[in-house]
Amino acid sequence: MRKLYLWALFLMASSIMFAGCAQLASLKKPLGPMETFIPKDLVAESQDVQYVPKIESFVVILDASASMQDAYDGVVNKGHSKFAVAKDMVMRMNSTLPEIDINSALVTFGHGFFKPLDKTYVVYDLTKHSRGLLENALNGITAPAGCSPAGYAIKDAKNLLLTSGGQNAVILVCDGEQLLGSPLSRAQELKEMYGDRVCLYTIFVGNTVEGKRELREIAREAQCGFSVTADEIASSENMADFVKKVFLTEVPKQAQSSDIDSDGDGVYDKDDECPDTPKGAMVDARGCWVVKGVTFDYKKWDIKEEFNSNLSNVVEILQNNPDMKIRIEGHTDNIGSMDYNIDLSQKRARAVKNYLVGKGIQESRITTAGFGFKHPIAPNDTEAGRALNRRAEIVPIK
Repeated sequence: MRKLYLWALFLMASSIMFAGCAQLASLKKPLGPMETFIPKDLVAESQDVQYVPKIESFVVILDASASMQDAYDGVVNKGHSKFAVAKDMVMRMNSTLPEIDINSALVTFGHGFFKPLDKTYVVYDLTKHSRGLLENALNGITAPAGCSPAGYAIKDAKNLLLTSGGQNAVILVCDGEQLLGSPLSRAQELKEMYGDRVCLYTIFVGNTVEGKRELREIAREAQCGFSVTADEIASSENMADFVKKVFLTEVPKQAQSSDIDSDGDGVYDKDDECPDTPKGAMVDARGCWVVKGVTFDYKKWDIKEEFNSNLSNVVEILQNNPDMKIRIEGHTDNIGSMDYNIDLSQKRARAVKNYLVGKGIQESRITTAGFGFKHPIAPNDTEAGRALNRRAEIVPIK
């Protein structure tokens, strides 16, 4: 009788644990090999540019919870388990990424119902990346089971990146179902600790609208990065585009061997983030055409008289290039909400436009845009840095 009683308690506890997590799906028979994927050769894509890393490190977070055993309802590899498709997406990304000097780490969550709900696994710590390293680690991951403490996995990524001083990326591959550990709050903590030095990308490998929305919200909470679905990056071309956006920057090949300043703005091509500035334009250290010296007071967008002489440089260039059109881009520091700062940055851009129109430049030659605090050029954790970010830039439109 005692054995029967203990057995009943065991079954009851098991049922409660199963109910709190994604239900274990029935295993399906093998469906054969997945769709053949031939990665796009980014190295040979252009003879004029080459790709260099724009980040120092990245962390992949892979969902290995029970719900990932369900069949995937998407277009690519439909009918295979979501877990198999998720691993395939990371494999595709890994094979598309050129062999560059970059660090990586792999974190998973799930793997078992009888482990703590917050259990995650650092498969390997941040180390020099190679295709073989990540591929072997993915092949060694056990079958999915258990709960989905995605929030704790994001926390793991935050801690792993403490040793990385540059730009970084976190890539969450997940179905978005029954996520534990407050992933939105963890994404916010990631933003608070690293600012724009860490971007969070999510790859949705799931079947529900709610799961897709959840991953989109997680990426949005970090305020740097974006969300895509597995189908959207399944082709070699789309995966190459994803890899370029997350990992790489294009640089002219000729600039690697000598100091060349193609646009004559005083900034060598290898350091020039804005290589098409017109002759005579006043640029900053990045080589970008700025309204030199014109910054804005906190919550202000008016043009100070002390900057009139600097704006005269813009007027002169536009008068000397009557066919040139420009876009004025306004920027802010990170104090306040994004919606508020988008509006403020638009007002700053329009203020510069109104000044130029008042000096005789045709209004049809000028468009404006406001980016809020999306593109800082200095840290926002000091007043000096915030002052530099309250700025206006000018972009020639071809």
